[in-house]
Amino acid sequence: MRKTKTINKILKLKDNRKKEIEIEVKKAADRADAEKIRLQALEKDFTDMLTFFNEKHAEGSLNAGNLVSCYDFFSRINGKINEQQQVHSQCVKELTSLKNTLVTAHKEKKVFEILNDRAVKNNNKERLDSEQKENDFYAISRRVR
Repeated sequence: MRKTKTINKILKLKDNRKKEIEIEVKKAADRADAEKIRLQALEKDFTDMLTFFNEKHAEGSLNAGNLVSCYDFFSRINGKINEQQQVHSQCVKELTSLKNTLVTAHKEKKVFEILNDRAVKNNNKERLDSEQKENDFYAISRRVR
């Protein structure tokens, strides 16, 4: 009986840990999605400006000042895109790591659930065996009289 109580306590701890990791995974997934949205916004700004630049360049209406400011914009936004890609990839790596941790926590919980089931079955078997021995003893003692 003590074994079952101990296993039940450990099982509760494993369940709580699994729930905590699930929450962390959800937060990490939200962060990764937010970083992806930021990256897509930067890429959209880049493509929009590139389209504007190409139109103006084709028209021939860009002067030297506008040309320099466009190139400055392209270089800055390109740097920001690279930084954002690194941030996004870091968030994805973190999410993958947390998912692996969640899988491990789920496996550990499952192991203790199996141990708990075995302990309960053993307790039931021992109780039934004890009752059977008691019944056998009473039956034998009645025959002797």
